[in-house]
Amino acid sequence: MLRNSWRILALAFVATALLAVACTPSVGDDDAGSEDPDAPIITDLSPNVDDADFFYQASLWVEWNNAPEGATYSLSSTAGVEVAGTTEYASQGRVLSFTPGADLSPSTAYVSTISWNSPSSPLSVPFQTGAYGNLVEDETSLIGKTYNLDLANADFVEPPGVGPILQSQIGDVSILFSVTHFVDPTDPIEMHILGALGDENAGIVSQDICAQTLGFTSGPDGEVGTADDIPAGWADPVMEMGPTNLTLSFQGIDATIQDLNITGTFHPSLSDMHGGTFAGRIDTRPLAPELDPDGGEDAICELVSETVGVDCEECGEPNPGVFCLTIYAENVNADEVADTTLVPRTCDLIINDYIADPEVCADAATAFDADADEDGTLDGLYLGCPEWAAGTGTGSGTGSGGSGSGY
Repeated sequence: MLRNSWRILALAFVATALLAVACTPSVGDDDAGSEDPDAPIITDLSPNVDDADFFYQASLWVEWNNAPEGATYSLSSTAGVEVAGTTEYASQGRVLSFTPGADLSPSTAYVSTISWNSPSSPLSVPFQTGAYGNLVEDETSLIGKTYNLDLANADFVEPPGVGPILQSQIGDVSILFSVTHFVDPTDPIEMHILGALGDENAGIVSQDICAQTLGFTSGPDGEVGTADDIPAGWADPVMEMGPTNLTLSFQGIDATIQDLNITGTFHPSLSDMHGGTFAGRIDTRPLAPELDPDGGEDAICELVSETVGVDCEECGEPNPGVFCLTIYAENVNADEVADTTLVPRTCDLIINDYIADPEVCADAATAFDADADEDGTLDGLYLGCPEWAAGTGTGSGTGSGGSGSGY
């Protein structure tokens, strides 16, 4: 039950593998033989010496075993152009970070110079940024491509300590998204995005046709092309989606992500999206019965408080209460899922497919029938699917997506 609760919480926080942090630098041998055995020794840094594919927006930092004295960090291109930026200490002075005043240039050679109180000082760290940040080869080729958000390997910053728990529970969860169209094909600065849960079988990811698709850029009515839409922004090669409110339905449970934002930089070839962020706030009350059917609305909040020491926060209007959690993840990537095109899946399509073939989407269809008999017999009302209950659905029992409205 605990695993299911964390998985549902993770699914509710939908839309690069964690950037490889440099291992112990090659200067370790020099430090070991320094004349001063008490001098601070560098234990880790990013970028590493001779890194050939450093992400242009990644953090630059160095860590010592003991806090150094008078440490400095400077950055310049190998052409000799100094890069302006600011430095900041962390971890009781053992970590020194450097934040450039602007993004680094892609496909460019740089050198960091680190100085501190050691005979091994200064240390020069040559590295080169990769292709990310260059313009994509053909932005219109984004349309129809499908990508798989890798939240399992992201760096969860907020709430503190929640990352390892989430990552241990969502390793087999796939969140797919696809650009469906640009709002204005002649000026592609806004685009609409369709999302879906994915199934993985023998390493191959495909869309879960028994789960409703996610209108990442649709408004409250769930349909793209209406006045309440909030399209994603496109500033080649960066996508920025949100803020928007997104309601997810999973096995009869509805949960809304408030102020959802997803960002990321696409590779020029569109093979993947790298260095993204994922942020949103969720009201945990609809998820609480999954953890404890007989418990209160604060079951999820109690779980988070007991496991990672994080308290829920005020949700605000229109449904106030101290039941919300904010999650912020960095270093989110998304690999392209080849030969896959997402199709709209509404609840009435799923129900129709089940009616046409009881072997298809049985669990999902049952979840929409809130008045099912105790023995599991469906009464056919499917009150959990408003379109079906109102007789306004678009389902036709196609088994492969049908002609659902929206997105």
